[in-house]
Amino acid sequence: MAQRILTLILLLCSTSVFAGLFDAPGRSNFVPADQAFAFDFQQNQHDLNLTWQVKDGYYLYRKQISIIPAQAEIAAVKLPAGVWHEDEFYGKSEIYRNTLTIPVTVNQAQSGATLTVTYQGCADAGFCYPPETKTVPPE
Repeated sequence: MAQRILTLILLLCSTSVFAGLFDAPGRSNFVPADQAFAFDFQQNQHDLNLTWQVKDGYYLYRKQISIIPAQAEIAAVKLPAGVWHEDEFYGKSEIYRNTLTIPVTVNQAQSGATLTVTYQGCADAGFCYPPETKTVPPE
């Protein structure tokens, strides 16, 4: 009897909860991460701006943003204040909606230097994306 109940629970979980994750393209209600959180960067000499255009109905977590230099030295990065939001994944957290720009000062960069930018966000409808990582080549 217990085995039948467990089998029924596993069957329900596998068909309903995860069905939306593996839908054919175009059937999902959620856009790809690159559309939900369009990332770009602009550099002018030592000043680098990391920018995200966050789609309506989506948000980025402040505490899930990291910027790690390799073969480069950057000034301390100060993230702007976000707005407080309560969700099921991280509880009460600061988030960003719409546009986010983070200024980064590159103090020194060797040949082949990179910045690894990692971020994570969710949809208001309850879907949380895995962390995204982008590599930025500071000049």
